[in-house]
Formats: sequence, structure tokens, C-alpha cells
Amino acid sequence: MKNRMKKTAAWLLTAAMTTGLMGGTVTVSAAEDYSGELPQDYEGTLTMWGWDDTWYEAMTKAFNEKYPNVKFEYTPMANGDTLQKYQTAIASGTELPDIGWAIIDSRAKVFELDMWEDLSADPYNFDINEVYEFTHPKLVNSKGQVCGIENGLNPAGLAYRKDLAKEYLGTDDREELEAMFPTWEAFIEKGKEVYEKSGGEIHMLQGIADAQQFIREQDGKSWIEDGVIKVTDALQRSLELACELRDNNVVDKLEAWSPAWYASFGEGKHIFGGCATWSIPFNIVPNDPEGETTGHWGLMSAPEGNISWGGTTIGISKTCEDKRLAWEFVKFATLSTEGAEALNSIGFLTSAKKPYEEKPELKQMSSPWFGDQDLGAMFMDEIIPNIKTRPMNFDDNVIHETLNLITTALNNDRDMTAEDAIEQLKEELEMKLPDYTVE
Repeated sequence: MKNRMKKTAAWLLTAAMTTGLMGGTVTVSAAEDYSGELPQDYEGTLTMWGWDDTWYEAMTKAFNEKYPNVKFEYTPMANGDTLQKYQTAIASGTELPDIGWAIIDSRAKVFELDMWEDLSADPYNFDINEVYEFTHPKLVNSKGQVCGIENGLNPAGLAYRKDLAKEYLGTDDREELEAMFPTWEAFIEKGKEVYEKSGGEIHMLQGIADAQQFIREQDGKSWIEDGVIKVTDALQRSLELACELRDNNVVDKLEAWSPAWYASFGEGKHIFGGCATWSIPFNIVPNDPEGETTGHWGLMSAPEGNISWGGTTIGISKTCEDKRLAWEFVKFATLSTEGAEALNSIGFLTSAKKPYEEKPELKQMSSPWFGDQDLGAMFMDEIIPNIKTRPMNFDDNVIHETLNLITTALNNDRDMTAEDAIEQLKEELEMKLPDYTVE
């Protein structure tokens, strides 16, 4: 049992009285009100399972500056284990964390578990319009319940090596590069020139998967509609472009997330790389030490549009004993100006609109690796308005995993055609998801 000695949540009382000849009766119902702040001496403990230690440490430290008597118990886990760990806890009746995290990859299935408080309902009454519109489809389950709020924005464009862009493309100016690449076809044509000019040493991107990450998501098309997996409509072009990128040596052969892929950010052999807010501290900074003093990088919009890449929501589990305290933390971390300041200190941007109105400087974000470019302004003012968000579907994770297998096959077998890839994708999905029609 958690310490709740000083829980002081207010109660709203509503009464209805009916009077008869013999007297009156009073009916009273009570509802807890979570709209106000807790007293600063409030005591309690919150549990969390998670995978982003940097976010956890920064946010809990900031929260404790306001509520020093609140304690946190944190259990590290891999983000890929989220669904299984929650399912196991529910099946066995063991304790769930008070604050539940949900990674985007498995979120549609995680949100269907009967473990989440609806943050849009009483007593939380979260208004989804408080956060950026492109995040809205990622916050709700199939019943329209808000199960969590993004712990930060994840807009993504392309990072580019300024020295390589200047040498092989003739400019390192962001706007000129964006004008040069309005489409992926234009990207491919210029990539062929770069490969030839460099004697096969320089590629535009590290691998097929790096381009695929954008191409699959840019148009915002749902992968599943009315029981139909829309391979031809939503996914065919991405596989066709993948083959063109591969066959023309526009992309290298590196597997995404492999040691060689991470190392490539410091090797100066690839002009571009996908870049979300989190890519800078996790991909670029640790792998390009020289870039800190040279300002190697720039940030631009991708051909044909930008995407939301990755993301984690935090919500409240139904088994949480102190939901009032849990909501105070969720509000602080995702909606408050103080939480936005903590995020900004670690190079992230809040998903809430109001903090930017109260403190416009919270949009500012910089990194020595990107010279004097205002990354926050680029993400907020140029990249985000260009994002179309794909709706979540229950079995998207199966499609995503299968697409990754096909992408790996295309990377390893240069004789595999786009037609082969599309046919194999359809066959795999018909086998793995037999309750759907695959078109």
C-alpha cells in the first residue's frame, strides 16, 4: 500500500432533492476533482517500467523540485518487450506499473489491453486539442479512449553532412537542397551522379531501410481498412522505390540499427540520414565526435514530406492506487511548462501547445553538431506542418515486421525485383494474418 497520508484531493458534491407530501429525500453523488494542483508537501510513490533512462531521470528530477516528498520506483525494460510484459502481468494478476509506457511499434495492441485509464474522461478530463494534431491518432484506442499522451514530439526530416553536400551537390544550403529534391525520383537521379562522381565511395543514404522509413509513412495512408490490408495502395510504391534506390547505388547496403550503421554517422560516406529529435543524441552525437567542433550537420525536410518517427506515450494503469498523484505526474511531464523545460534541457520538444505560448524560447533547440542552426524552429515550423500521420491499426506491428524482413531480403539479394517483393509480402501477410483480405 502506497503512502497516501496527505492526499488532499477535493470532492465535488452534487445534490438532487425531491419533495413529497411526507417529506423530502436527498440523493448525493460524489466525483473526485483532478483539475487543481497537489500541495507541495504531498507524499506518495509511483512505479514505472521504461527504457529511456535519460527522459526518466530528467523528468522525475524536475517533478521532485516541485514535489520533493514523492518517490519513484523504476524498472528498466526493453521497449520491444512492452506488450508481452503487460499481457503477462494481466494474466497472472501481478502488479502493473502505475505509469504505463507504450512505444509506437506495438501501441495499437497495447492500447487494447484492459489496463488503461481513459484520460479524456472524468476525473482527468484531458482535452486532446491541448497537444499537436498530428499526434492525435496515436493517443487513442479503437474505442476512442485516450490511453496515453506523448512524452515528447518525434518529428523527423533528413540530416545532411554539410561538407559532403557542398562537395557532391554543390551547396550546403537547406532551402537549395530541399528545392533540389522535391521527389524521390529526383533524389535517385542525383544519387546516381554522386555515386559515379565519388568512384563508388559516397552514397546518399546508409541503406534501403533508411529511405523506406520515410516512404512508407509520408502519405498518411492506413495500412488496413475495413478488414483489407492495402498492400497495393499503401505499400507497393515504397517497395518499387526501394529497388530503384538499391539498383542505382543511391543507398548503401548497411542494415539499420547494426553496429556498422551507427558507426556510419561518423565516417563521412553518406550524405543524408533520417533525423528525428531523438536521432541527434542517440545516433549522431555518440558516433561523430569530430562533428562537435566542425558543425558537420544540417537539418532539412525530406523529399515528398516529413514523418513522425517513433514515440512513447505515458498513461495511468487501472490498478494504480494513487491515480491523483499519477495524473499530476502525467500532466507535469506532458502538458506543463515546467515539464517542457525539462524536455528542452535534454534536447526534446513537448507535445503540448501551451508551453510554447507561455515561453516561446522552448521552441529553440541547438546542437554543436549542427552549427548555428535552430533545430527547434526547423522541427516546429518547417517539419511538423508537413507531417501526415498514419492511423494505427491492431495488426500494424505484424505488417511492419514483415516489411522489415522483405527489406532485408531486397538488401541481400539484388536479383529480387519489386514484383517479387510485393508478391512475397502478400503471401507472408496472407499466412500471418488469415482473417484479413490482402489486396
